[in-house]
Amino acid sequence: MSATILIVDDEQDIRTYLKTLFTKEGYSILTARDGEEALSVARESHPDLIFVDIMMPKRTGIMLYRRLKKDPDLETVPVVILTGLSQYRTFFAQDFEGVRPPEAFVEKPPHREELVKLAKRLTGAGGGP
Repeated sequence: MSATILIVDDEQDIRTYLKTLFTKEGYSILTARDGEEALSVARESHPDLIFVDIMMPKRTGIMLYRRLKKDPDLETVPVVILTGLSQYRTFFAQDFEGVRPPEAFVEKPPHREELVKLAKRLTGAGGGP
């Protein structure tokens, strides 16, 4: 059985790109448009890895991340932060106080090879069938 990745981003183009990329690598993909939807999907599906955008409506990626890491059923799921604001990484670090930091930050636009390598490492799976 392949690993499941949840992609959380308010930009349809990013969700489509990541879904296509990871599907071709053999992963099962779930998507969410915002933090509220993502929390619900994560609680229902318990994905193996979550990619989260920082700037989203309803619940920012940082707010979502903090909720995920404080949820006993989801706290061990690896999370990768996707952002066009990576130059503010040290600024965002203060928002992660009280929870462990994300497994990785990836700058938008994401590079295919970097994403595939990261997904394989964090899921412990090849992604293939």
